[in-house]
Amino acid sequence: MRQPTAPTALRAALPAALAAALVLVLSGCDAAPAPAPAPAGATAPAASPAPRGGPPTGPAGRSLWALIDDRGDTIRSLPDDDPDVTAVRRTVALHSAATDNRDHRTLTDGTGGAGSADSEFAFYSPEFTRQLKAQGYGRQLSALYRTNRLTTHQVKTAWYRSTLYKDRATAEAEMDTVMEFTAAAPGYLKKGGFALNTPYTQHRTVSLAKQGGKWKITAIRKSPLTKAAPRPETS
Repeated sequence: MRQPTAPTALRAALPAALAAALVLVLSGCDAAPAPAPAPAGATAPAASPAPRGGPPTGPAGRSLWALIDDRGDTIRSLPDDDPDVTAVRRTVALHSAATDNRDHRTLTDGTGGAGSADSEFAFYSPEFTRQLKAQGYGRQLSALYRTNRLTTHQVKTAWYRSTLYKDRATAEAEMDTVMEFTAAAPGYLKKGGFALNTPYTQHRTVSLAKQGGKWKITAIRKSPLTKAAPRPETS
C-alpha cells in the first residue's frame, strides 16, 4: 500500500498537544503550561507501533532499506550507499540530533536560536511547518523546557527496516533514539517517573517526501519514552 501523501500524513500525525507528541512524548508527563487547543476534528495519533522482533540493526550483512510497491511488498533491497537512502538517513539523523539535544538555558521562542523550533523547521515540508506554527509550537516547546528546566542529550540512535516507495518520491524511516535528561525540575521527574542521566528509548516512524530534489519530513509518530530493561545477571 502506498504511503500517505504529506497532507494526509499530517492529519494522521498531528497530536492534540503538539508540544508533548512532537517534542518528546514524555509518557503522560505534560508540559506545565496548558497546551494549545487541538484543531477542529483533530485527534491524538496512535503511538508509533513497537518494532517487529529482532535487533534494530538486523541480521549481519542484510540491508534495512527496501524499495516497495503499491501493496507495500518489497521489490528489492537497497544498499546503504543508495543515494536516496543516504539522503533520507542524513535528514532523519540530523533532525533527531536537533530535537534530542536541547538546553532550557539557551532555548528561544523559535527565532533561530540553538535548539529552538526554527532549528527543526529546516527539515520539514512547508505544510508541516505551517501546521506547527499555527499551533504555537515554538512557544510550547520553549515553555516546556524553560518551565521544567529541562536539558536533554541524545546518547545514540538505531535503525529498523525502512522503505522507499517505488517512484522514490516518498519514504518511511523507522528508528530508535536513546536520550537522557541531564537536568530537570524534581517535580517534573517525579510526575513522569524519570531519573537524571538515565537512558530512555523512543521509537519513531518518520514519513518523508522528496520536494524540490530534497527530502523533507511530512509527519512523525513517536512512542512514549521507555527505560531500557536491565541486563540479566550472569553467574
